[in-house]
Amino acid sequence: MKLPWILIALFCGLCSGSTERRIRPNEGKIFEWLGSILLPSTTTTTSTPVVATTSTTTRRTTTTSSTTSRTTTSRTTVANFPIERDCVTCRCGLINTLYKIVGGQETRVHQYPWMAVILIYNRFYCSGSLINDLYVLTAAHCVEGVPPELITLRFLEHNRSHSNDDIVIQRYVSRVKVHELYNPRSFDNDLAVLRLNQPLDMRHHRLRPICLPVQSYSFDHELGIVAGWGAQREGGFGTDTLREVDVVVLPQSECRNGTTYRPGQITDNMMCAGYISEGGKDACSGDSGGPLQTTFDEQPGQYQLAGIVSWGVGCARPQSPGVYTRVNQYLRWLGSNTPGGCHCMPYPEEDY
Repeated sequence: MKLPWILIALFCGLCSGSTERRIRPNEGKIFEWLGSILLPSTTTTTSTPVVATTSTTTRRTTTTSSTTSRTTTSRTTVANFPIERDCVTCRCGLINTLYKIVGGQETRVHQYPWMAVILIYNRFYCSGSLINDLYVLTAAHCVEGVPPELITLRFLEHNRSHSNDDIVIQRYVSRVKVHELYNPRSFDNDLAVLRLNQPLDMRHHRLRPICLPVQSYSFDHELGIVAGWGAQREGGFGTDTLREVDVVVLPQSECRNGTTYRPGQITDNMMCAGYISEGGKDACSGDSGGPLQTTFDEQPGQYQLAGIVSWGVGCARPQSPGVYTRVNQYLRWLGSNTPGGCHCMPYPEEDY
């Protein structure tokens, strides 16, 4: 039973270059998993799409470059810690500096300390967001069907080509939980949680989770920030350094009626962000699973996870804003599927 995964591993290890390879399902069962995550059931582009006159739906994933992971923890698939734990007092969503993708700029080192690099067989594939000391939230299409033993997570990674092993924290994954109603054709319910094989220390002076969003808040017209290692332009390659771009969250009515998206394509579980008339700023290939983050009105400089980079038509095209999974639709689901995690609070302890 292990032979197919060994062959897949060998295939991935032999892949080189900066573009995804198109793999069709009929090329053999050995490629079924790779085909399912690289090619959605609708139309797709690879990480170097050809700009054509017809629209293409892009899953914001890539395998931009080979990344060799360094072993900092022992690989286990079963958590080796007690379920009941003493949690430290900590605050979520605080960036590590007061300073400040497509149309974007490089972030300061460790500015967003919840960013996670997701490696599949030691190759960069997606991003994720640390939501507590034991779980990372990402897009379902990044990890659907992927065995947890093939996934590695890296935290406090700024430049993927020049990793500082004295700072970078590495964890393996003991469990992948994809939302039960995830639809790979429509990308509805496009989210998954990854359980770490060992908890992270929330007393770390740089590492910090992002806050979960306010229940039932629309985020309409809010200025959001998308962070990731994805391409800076449509058809481009991913970046080595973490970058950010500002986008405006659009009302649902505007996204559904003022864009190129078909009726019914934007569900209540999705949200759009970008600039409809001019385009120019967007998530792009390689940013999948990363955060669309906004600040709390009453807490400037403290961020909540409004959305997860999911899909879009090309990158930064007019009338085609990026589409994100709306996280506050899933707070109850997240509560049920992240057992044992220690959460940091959005406010100081004395405010509770």
